Amino acid sequence: MPRKTVLLSATCLLFIHCKKKDTIKTPIVPDTIKLENAKPATSKLQDHSPAETVESFVKWYRDNEDNLSRFNTIKGGPQAENETPVNYAIDFDQVDKEISFLKSSKLLSEKFLATYRQNYVEGDEYFKKNPANDGPPHGFDYDYFFKTQDDYQSDLNHIEAVKFIVKPVNSQLSYVEFHLKNCEMTYKYTLVKNNKDQWQIDSIENITR
Repeated sequence: MPRKTVLLSATCLLFIHCKKKDTIKTPIVPDTIKLENAKPATSKLQDHSPAETVESFVKWYRDNEDNLSRFNTIKGGPQAENETPVNYAIDFDQVDKEISFLKSSKLLSEKFLATYRQNYVEGDEYFKKNPANDGPPHGFDYDYFFKTQDDYQSDLNHIEAVKFIVKPVNSQLSYVEFHLKNCEMTYKYTLVKNNKDQWQIDSIENITR
């Protein structure tokens, strides 16, 4: 988050020998969000529990959704008044920055992140074959992680009340299911262990019936 920079006035320069304890911080521009701005995942990740890993990710996503929205991965659409609309296209430089930010959570597997990027590759191919510049971009008109346009944020604000059901498969694979009552969505997370013996999310499915 940008912060005001402390400036020395001309008067203060007369007392330059005084100790200065002010810290100067560089403002952050929208397309260069630094990883230290990400609110860390909860320490429960270290417990190696599939349910705690999913809960940690949901909380991380809730706390960092605004940061993620700053990555302008889809260019085009309606422009300023009296300007010609520009056809939708994927900015892969922004995509890679967004993926690096997601990776900083340490809660998503390499396979998950690769699939996430592939979604943009397929979207870019679609935009090239079907030029459009109005309305929600095809394939990106709902939240990727919660598979809906409805208000899942209200559920995330009360995530402590959500019950996470673990369905273990073996020591390296497990499923976690949970329901968000406000948006009426039920999810199935597939988790695998990485080479550091930590659970990570490998895929997310909407299993709402």
